[in-house]
Amino acid sequence: MNESFSIDGLRWQENWRIENGNDSYVVPFPTLRPATLVFHGETKFSYGHYGIHLGQADVLTFLGPSTGTVTGHFIDCREGSPTAGVREEHTWAPGSARALYIPPGVAHTFDGLEYVNTINSYELFLPDPEEWVHGTLDWQPDADIINLPLDVADEDLPLYRPNSHPASELWYDMVAAQQRAMIPKVAYEYPVTRDVRLADGTVRRVELRRLLQRDERRNWEPLADVFGVGWVRHPVISSGPESGFSALLDRHPLYFIDHGETGYTHDAYGIHLGQEDRLTFAGPRDQEVTLHLIDTRVDSPTYGADVTYRFFPDPERYLLIPPGVGHAFEHLENVYTVNRPRTLLPEDGSEYQPGNDVIDWPVAKRPIPSLRANTVPAGREYYEARVADQKQLREMPVTHSTPSVMMIKGRDGKEIRVALRRKVPAAS
Repeated sequence: MNESFSIDGLRWQENWRIENGNDSYVVPFPTLRPATLVFHGETKFSYGHYGIHLGQADVLTFLGPSTGTVTGHFIDCREGSPTAGVREEHTWAPGSARALYIPPGVAHTFDGLEYVNTINSYELFLPDPEEWVHGTLDWQPDADIINLPLDVADEDLPLYRPNSHPASELWYDMVAAQQRAMIPKVAYEYPVTRDVRLADGTVRRVELRRLLQRDERRNWEPLADVFGVGWVRHPVISSGPESGFSALLDRHPLYFIDHGETGYTHDAYGIHLGQEDRLTFAGPRDQEVTLHLIDTRVDSPTYGADVTYRFFPDPERYLLIPPGVGHAFEHLENVYTVNRPRTLLPEDGSEYQPGNDVIDWPVAKRPIPSLRANTVPAGREYYEARVADQKQLREMPVTHSTPSVMMIKGRDGKEIRVALRRKVPAAS
């Protein structure tokens, strides 16, 4: 498989990964920006056209079976690019180790995406301010997609001037707010666009949209046996019978867990005291996952609950697990778990260490613990500080695996938490 690209700026970039046992990894994205989980279904999938963004760089991590083969087709449609007009095709296997960076103005389409989900941690770009001022702007932020036929000839290849000014964090905030407000109202599939030349010679960009059937699924489906636990629907735009986009809009740090392919079952409940998990499961839709829950919250109406559920991966919804609810899973191999957790801080203002906020409670150990979870929602400054910390960590080599935190009794008889981290060999 050819790993190098001819088109200027089209490239692979490494994801920062932390070992999580066996062939599993935790992959953090140090950002509060919105992202997208793109799902393609499990029947033969093809976009049927090229897509071009003028104000967005796609940053795509392909999550799927390592035996799969994705084929990418690319055309440089940027006016003034040193590789304008260049076409190329590449193949690769899905995996969590890297992301494909596609600059604005580069047309792209893919084959082999069935059984593959992609996380798009995109970057946004704005046009020259002079174009805004003088009204010469031919770009709309809510319609930033141009489609080209797969058989477009070289002589018919259009060239565009993509936006070149990196968007501010305020712009990302505005985009997230708009998506949260508008996506639930969308009644049509994701559009296909064409530039059409009219009889008078002018060119107009038109959108073709197909009406969606009414979605009767509920936005909140509680699991009645454990207070506060339930399924939440993502804001979703469909692009086909089995394909679409789940918008990941919570302004919290984003990460996903690659559970590997060799068997993944928890031998301990994970109990957070300050983290509300929001878990999206992307993987084979016929793979039954088993979820065990224990409610350790002494002030919960379902305190002491000890229950088991079964479900199938579904990228259109996430599982909300409040702090203090222990959770353990069976059969997560081949499944990727995407999380944008909410943080809650201690009421007494004491220090909170997010890296150690998990208690590993052996699955068979009873009675279950009695705990009090944090209750104060963290503010924007807290999340920004966590992102800054992660960016610093990314600059250093990974030296330890994710921690296992055990509760033991100290000399005074009080329970204390001890974090155990396995040292990993330095990367070559």
